[in-house]
Amino acid sequence: MKKGWNHLFSDPLKESSPFRRTLWALVFTLLLAGLFISSALPQQLDVQAGQPAPFNIKAPSEFIDRPATEHLRQEAREQVSDVYEQDPTVMEESMEQLDEIFSMVHDVRQSWHKELEYSPGDSLEMTEEQMEMATTDFGQALPVPLGEGDVRMLLQAKEKVIDEAHEHIELSLQFLFAQGIKPDSLSDYRRQMTESAQESELPETVRPLMGKVGEHLLQPNLLLNIEETERRKQMAAEGVTPEVILRGQIIVPDGQIITSEDIVRLRDAGLLQEGAPWKIYAGSVMFAFIILVLVASYLAMFQQEIFSSEPRIVLIGLTAFLTLFACRFLLAISPYLLPVAAGTILLAVLLNGNTALVVGIAMSLSVGVLTGGNIIAILLSVAGGTVGAISASTVSDRTHIMRSGVAVAACNLAVFLSYLSYAGRANLAELALWKDAMWGVGNGVLAAVMAIGLLPFKETIFGVLTPVKLLELSNPNHPLLRRLLQEAPGTYHHSMMVANLAESAAEAVGGDSLLARVGSYYHDVGKARRPYFFVENQFADSNPHDKLSANLSALTVISHVRDGLEMAEEEGLPERVIEFISEHHGTTLATYFYNRALEQRDDSEDIAEENFRYPGPKPQSKETAVVMLADAVEASVRAMSRPSPDRIRGTVREIIHERLEDGQLDRCDLTFQDLDRICESFTQVLAGAFHRRVEYPEQVMQEIGPDGLRQEEARNGESGDDNRT
Repeated sequence: MKKGWNHLFSDPLKESSPFRRTLWALVFTLLLAGLFISSALPQQLDVQAGQPAPFNIKAPSEFIDRPATEHLRQEAREQVSDVYEQDPTVMEESMEQLDEIFSMVHDVRQSWHKELEYSPGDSLEMTEEQMEMATTDFGQALPVPLGEGDVRMLLQAKEKVIDEAHEHIELSLQFLFAQGIKPDSLSDYRRQMTESAQESELPETVRPLMGKVGEHLLQPNLLLNIEETERRKQMAAEGVTPEVILRGQIIVPDGQIITSEDIVRLRDAGLLQEGAPWKIYAGSVMFAFIILVLVASYLAMFQQEIFSSEPRIVLIGLTAFLTLFACRFLLAISPYLLPVAAGTILLAVLLNGNTALVVGIAMSLSVGVLTGGNIIAILLSVAGGTVGAISASTVSDRTHIMRSGVAVAACNLAVFLSYLSYAGRANLAELALWKDAMWGVGNGVLAAVMAIGLLPFKETIFGVLTPVKLLELSNPNHPLLRRLLQEAPGTYHHSMMVANLAESAAEAVGGDSLLARVGSYYHDVGKARRPYFFVENQFADSNPHDKLSANLSALTVISHVRDGLEMAEEEGLPERVIEFISEHHGTTLATYFYNRALEQRDDSEDIAEENFRYPGPKPQSKETAVVMLADAVEASVRAMSRPSPDRIRGTVREIIHERLEDGQLDRCDLTFQDLDRICESFTQVLAGAFHRRVEYPEQVMQEIGPDGLRQEEARNGESGDDNRT
């Protein structure tokens, strides 16, 4: 027997266990860590300062040029002027010293004029011995270092000259202190003091002394405020926009001597081979493990059905890895072309939007590692992946996936321009900006193309049934449906009617209406192998069952389930659709043939009821249970000659009650309230679709039973369904 591709992975993974899921988690952790390592070690170079570059060394990702940025910051610091504060006490102290000097001059002169009896208005006349003594005492007492000649001049000058010299020095000091004297300009101000003394109208003998006294008393009164100066310099340095080396930009040209600054750049770019690589390996494994733990925790808490299914775990891991694998190599083109949305679209279609959203966030974190923390790439991954997961949650066809891609592209463009505006880099006249923006738009288109291209493979390999796949299976040109129409047209039209009933009822009880419809199309496909053994395909008065024993007739009718399973597996139908073939009869009894066997048996012959029951299993889901009921109801109502809504409702309730009493609905998730909804749904659909039938008296129906009714209809040229046979 030929099996479909859907068994390639789904069959080996059916035996799920915590150990196997843990093993898969380890596999995907190592695969993800491998991507991180390949990104962290793009091109390790063993070079040193002073060597020529072996080739054009390009930046693998965008990073800050620290040496160039530091030069700019140093220039900004140097452009900030030192902050000085004026100290008024300096001038006060100088003036006090000035007054003290001339006060001492006056005191010495007064002490000597008493002794020598000279007039204050005249010059002081002393002998050499007296002058030498006065000069020694006076010179030692003065705070200003003066020569012997200067001291002699002070002692011998007239009182008026001394006072004028005092006044001139005082005014000059006040004038110069008022301008503010910095330490580095003190010599210039002292020179001005000397020049001012030389330009005065005082005697030339006094002028040098005035200059010396003034220079000595002139001190810096503008003191450097170190803290404020450093604060302003720091602010200027922090205000410098860092120099950035873009991805793909040449760091060191081929043949150029590598400098110490180039070494810093290569180290920051992650290109310099140094240190222990095990740190990168360990960090990559740890980060990959953390991401997988976060996703697994979400699945274990909120998506238990997925977490307990090994095929779905493998599907999530493989989808995420393939998406990030594509991102790793698309980095060579642009960091804004990373199609995280392709993974979220696939997971939203194959599983559900919530799972796709969480896995998309995990993939966006991984993109942050792959791009070295490129904030725009991370934002585009998060936003695009979110839009992809949301927009693809209700996909009904492949065109819808393209619309999801367009939505992702629009979102990427909006996020890209918004962030650049926020960062103050949105220069719309810049060509490079629009080039990057187009990569973001292309990201959405690429995501849709990848999702459409990979979806059939994942559907087939993992046996996942999506709305897109269901719509494809509902195409009348499908080989099985076309064969059913050509070889068993009565069964085909019966299946179409069952599909209408099942779709309406499944929607009423909260089931998957599209799955119920498609399952109805294929539930009786096995009848195409022996179509004329089923009453709806008998267009002549002869009935092949009249020539067969009851056992052989029952075996032939019941075998359409086995035949249908073989045909479905040969065509590779999804497992969920195959369930409708095996479960639509459950373990019901072929009553007509069983009763017929009882009538034909010998007294010593033992008739086993098990030989006249369908192999099952009983319906395991709402959808297959609804198809079982619709299959039986459609045939019974079609046999009524004058159906009315009340009579239809009564027939429907009777069939539902029979299946309930027979235990056929024990394993499906249907409540009594659901059964009431199903009854009303069937009645509403059938009330507008019935046609005249031969009506059998109630007594006859009780005598021959529902299966016998179908056989009698066959003999009279009526059509029906084998589930009442």
